[in-house]
Amino acid sequence: MTGRVRLVFFTQALGCDTCNITGQLLDEVAALGEKIELVTYNFAIDRAEVERFAIARVPAFAVVRLDENQTAEGTTELREHDYGIRFYGVPSGYEFTSFVGAILDVSSADSHLSEASRALIAQINSPAHIQVFTTPT
Repeated sequence: MTGRVRLVFFTQALGCDTCNITGQLLDEVAALGEKIELVTYNFAIDRAEVERFAIARVPAFAVVRLDENQTAEGTTELREHDYGIRFYGVPSGYEFTSFVGAILDVSSADSHLSEASRALIAQINSPAHIQVFTTPT
């Protein structure tokens, strides 16, 4: 990992059968290195954060990059760079590989796309909402 990553987790105590296991998994991943941190919000209470990250349901988490910036006063501040990567549910099975890949891509701030792919994407002139659905079976 080259840069710092924040996992922004949204959970709730009631009505979410997989929130606890998702939280445990994120805790374990965050403990793997000093470049990964975990921030947890309550979906029912922390509505400003739910809206800021456009979270629709729980369990959910965003993978964002943390950039260090020097202020005019000489202090360091962290700024989030949100690429819009969201996971809903427990990232288990094949989804765990995608989760680790997302952490590495966000950390490097590079999608590793070819120049041809980047040129095609640059031609998109309206917002795109891409969703990938997987099942543990």
